[in-house]
Amino acid sequence: MESVGRARGRGRANLLSLTGQSDVNPRPGAFANAAAAASSFSVTSSASSVLTSSTPTEKQPPTSTGTTFEPISSTTKSTVEKPRRGNAPVIMAAPRGKGVEHLVSELAVLSTGERQTGSGRGTPWSNIALPKTKPTHIEDKRGVSGDPISIVANYIRILSKPSWQLFQYHIDFNPEEMVVQRKMRREMVLQHKQILKDVAFDGTTLYSFEYIGDERTFQCQHTVTGDPIEMRLRLTAKNSPDSPNFFHLANLIVRKLLELSGLRLIGRNYYQFDRKIDLERYRLTLFPGFLTNVNIYEGSLMINVDLSHKVLNKTTVFNRLQDIFTQFVDFKRAQDEATKELVGQIVLTTYNSKTYKIDEIAWDKSPNYTFKKRDGTDETLVKYYYDRYQLKIEDTTQPLLISKPSKKDRRAGQTGPLMLIPELCCVTGISDVMRSDFQFMKELATHTHIGPMARFEKLTEFCHDIQNNQEAKDELKKWEISVDIGLVEFDGRLLESEQILYANRSIRYKHDEADWSREGRSLKHISCKNLKNWIVFYPSSLRELGDELINALYQVCVPFGMEVEYPNVIQLPNDRPETYLGALPEKIQKNTDLVLCVLPNNRKDRYDALKKYMCLDNPVPSQMVLAKTISKKNQLMSVATKIGIQLNAKLGGEIWGVTIPSKTLMVIGMDSYHDSKRKGASVGAFVASTNITCTRFYSRVIYNRTAQELMDGLQQCMRDSLKEYHRVNNALPEKIVLYRDGVSDGQLAIVAEHELPQIIDTFPKIMPGYQPKLAVIIVKKKGNARFFAKMSSTSMANPPPGTIIDHTVTNAEWYDFYLISQCARQGTVAPTHYNVIWDRTNFKVDHMQRLTFKLTHLYYNWPGTIRVPAVCQYAHKLAFLVGQSLHQDFNPELADRLFYL
Repeated sequence: MESVGRARGRGRANLLSLTGQSDVNPRPGAFANAAAAASSFSVTSSASSVLTSSTPTEKQPPTSTGTTFEPISSTTKSTVEKPRRGNAPVIMAAPRGKGVEHLVSELAVLSTGERQTGSGRGTPWSNIALPKTKPTHIEDKRGVSGDPISIVANYIRILSKPSWQLFQYHIDFNPEEMVVQRKMRREMVLQHKQILKDVAFDGTTLYSFEYIGDERTFQCQHTVTGDPIEMRLRLTAKNSPDSPNFFHLANLIVRKLLELSGLRLIGRNYYQFDRKIDLERYRLTLFPGFLTNVNIYEGSLMINVDLSHKVLNKTTVFNRLQDIFTQFVDFKRAQDEATKELVGQIVLTTYNSKTYKIDEIAWDKSPNYTFKKRDGTDETLVKYYYDRYQLKIEDTTQPLLISKPSKKDRRAGQTGPLMLIPELCCVTGISDVMRSDFQFMKELATHTHIGPMARFEKLTEFCHDIQNNQEAKDELKKWEISVDIGLVEFDGRLLESEQILYANRSIRYKHDEADWSREGRSLKHISCKNLKNWIVFYPSSLRELGDELINALYQVCVPFGMEVEYPNVIQLPNDRPETYLGALPEKIQKNTDLVLCVLPNNRKDRYDALKKYMCLDNPVPSQMVLAKTISKKNQLMSVATKIGIQLNAKLGGEIWGVTIPSKTLMVIGMDSYHDSKRKGASVGAFVASTNITCTRFYSRVIYNRTAQELMDGLQQCMRDSLKEYHRVNNALPEKIVLYRDGVSDGQLAIVAEHELPQIIDTFPKIMPGYQPKLAVIIVKKKGNARFFAKMSSTSMANPPPGTIIDHTVTNAEWYDFYLISQCARQGTVAPTHYNVIWDRTNFKVDHMQRLTFKLTHLYYNWPGTIRVPAVCQYAHKLAFLVGQSLHQDFNPELADRLFYL
């Protein structure tokens, strides 16, 4: 069965630029004597990694351009909408897009804020200011409805404010390529600790209480080779504790506290090597650790701290290549298989714990590849890694891995590719084979899906470690900083549970579960579509399962209010994709309501082919059902109930609803997904409600490679959605609330300057003088905020669905709030962050929060609340289907139905 959709970095270091010369190996990448090498090869470094939740590493400007291989460790007036309440949000500056001239009087505030955000993951300090998005008419963003609930959050207050003046220096090393690791750079600084005392250093920027001079040069020695190194300091700023750079320093101090507590850096976070968990059966090691970030929240400086887990894989890319080459006799086929498996994967380099994406495999190059150094001399990669890292490359016939520079690297001037040695790279990520292993995932979940009480205890232990560690206390005292003894506590609010409306009755769910599957399985749907002319395809080997499913669907769909007739059953001789596709054109007629296919497995090429045909060539709603989903007889009726709900929704029916107070409201969900085949292209999905109860929807997609395509597509989507709304209601909506998913904090300006003007610019084109009241809300699922409901002084639980947090840990310059809308039965619940960047609706704060909670009840793939408003999840499902299977826009005849569920 097509399941309920669930909402789910890589880093690049500064790259040393080289000019490629020649490859002296006569057959590079040939993998000569691979079998023998496989038995004799020993890993030269034990640090290998795979992320359970990947985190990107910050990129720095390159030293030059060219072929690279070595990461260096240490950044008009408005004619559309009249002002109604207050001014527009203040957004950080970004390149202006088409249509922004219409909003200059309303959005003429695209100025950079005064305050800067800290970088809590060890990344170089950024001068990008936090965007200010709080509309001026919002004096108090705190709501008042609901019951108070005691909340503990994973934040620690920094209590004292220092009174010092801090000197900030930029450090350069010469020759730079001799000092590539941050650890080595720190050792260079320590060689002059009598002068450079009480300093904080991140590899590039140094903070000191003492004035060292405007410029000063120190002579150092390379810690391995003893070669002379010149270290030059240049004064760049004098900072007080009120300076934005205090965030950078505070993050450096917190990271120092982690080091003093015995944690070790891998990638961007710190992990407890003394508490590692070996999963020998899978050749994996799990390390628990912490991620931290220092920032200002509602006027208070706090440390956000959460748990992090890293799985280190003991298998190198070299090992994996050997396994592949021993499986295939044909050399070319082995290369193709290796390329298919490894390209696109994230690897971790053992010598500096950096992560990179494999973009291609250079089969014509080997570690004997020669490059030209800055001094003009030639050197091979073999000699380079031995001299630089004391690493001996065992197999000189292995190919090289190519990692292309990211957009940020290219903007910084880095154009050449990065070359990596398979021996020195470890496979990361959990493979598809592992993901399909139920026992492995279950075992992994026991260590990574940590419940609220266990998570609270670990975070409390983190606080106590800082308070009880003498070195940590001395470090804080040095900087005149003190931190709170525990996590921050405050009161949140718990909204009342919603009444779920069916055609013949309404029900209320249990507040702590937010699930009405049991109560609603036999209730009549609000609006039902009939199954009179439908077709069921299955291979003859699945005849018994197919017939049982048809009978079960009849039993569950009739109580829903659907009229169901026996389908046209087509038995196929086999389960080949071409067999299904050969039968479809002959059997599907103009009046076909729906096509249901029973599939023996989840073979992707068959699924994609079927969906393409029925979404593009011959538009008809379709349902794919896996044989294993319906194979357990004791669960068949439960499965059939879920399928029946999906079928009615796909046909255009309305299953259940909630009370929507505004009768002239349209809600819109937007999300995006990268196309899996069309490089550089992304799919933007646009789903809008078309009736007053927000239970019917109209869907469109935007295929874009450039901002211009996105803007033009948004206008078309908005026009078509408003026309559909007018067709259904004989009127246009007076208020529109748009939930924009898939946007990071750094992309808020793009939404405000590119997307928002296009949407507003569309309204008068629909009807002269049409100016609906618009609100735009950014939906963010990825974040490190965690909240615990305080049951007693010693007991913590997940906050129940409907919990609102709109103060203390929110942003003073945003109109934002956290909402926990879903029930988490395993692990710690993750809140969703909502940031209202534009609001002309006249909704009160409570109304906006309550509307958002209501919309999380309307996702028809699950009889319960979900993490985001239903329109966002519908947009996610649509974008995923198009990006993964269709790779082009669907037939518009399906636009008014949820065919993608």
